[in-house]
Amino acid sequence: MDMLTTFMIAIAVLALLFVMMGVKIVHQGFRYTIEHFGRFVRVAQPGFNFVPPFFYRVGHKINMMEQVLDIPGQEIITKDNAMVAVDGVVFFQVLDAAKAAYEVSELYPSLLALATTNLRTVMGSMDLDETLSKRDEINARLLAVVDHATEAWA
Repeated sequence: MDMLTTFMIAIAVLALLFVMMGVKIVHQGFRYTIEHFGRFVRVAQPGFNFVPPFFYRVGHKINMMEQVLDIPGQEIITKDNAMVAVDGVVFFQVLDAAKAAYEVSELYPSLLALATTNLRTVMGSMDLDETLSKRDEINARLLAVVDHATEAWA
């Protein structure tokens, strides 16, 4: 083999490696944020995506499916000074991958802290009888508060 053939093969191998490094397959139910030198550029949708290596990279892999977050048991003092043990479950879904990746530092701990705090606030403002009989009202109030608070980042 002469020098030109070796050079052409090397260039072809490098080009093939460049293309292979840039291919990103995003699975259904996920979105990837793409960054250019650390700055957000776009969101990669499910399927085949080409992200030129070296200058662009995948920043965050965001789960867009509905998810469950377990609120651990805790004791709450109601308005009439009764001690109530409460736990809960939060169902949530990320609607905007870029906001979930860049508007809040840690999504899951933030949601857990927000739900826990507001559960204490809502139930602490009710009498014991109300906490037992008005579950739908508690759910509605929690949903409104958490939706409003997470609007900027989830």
